[in-house]
Amino acid sequence: MAFNPKNEQLRQAVRKGVESEKQANDSLDNESVLKVPVNNEDENETTKHYTFTLQPSVRRRLDAVAKEKGFKSASKFLNALISEL
Repeated sequence: MAFNPKNEQLRQAVRKGVESEKQANDSLDNESVLKVPVNNEDENETTKHYTFTLQPSVRRRLDAVAKEKGFKSASKFLNALISEL
């Protein structure tokens, strides 16, 4: 059973809903996307040690992405990534 609106108000409401959904999707596409940084050794700020936990699979992926982007460590990659925010 297909939806077949006979009332013009229903047609306009459905059409308006579809148009607003398209606009919402377009605005999501236009928003800034998180950029993955590449290795840039220009930082001179001192660092401190912090401890936090990650799932092992996330840590493996973090290490792989850091290596792929040319960072010496996952820590340096994570620092650069957060600095981009």
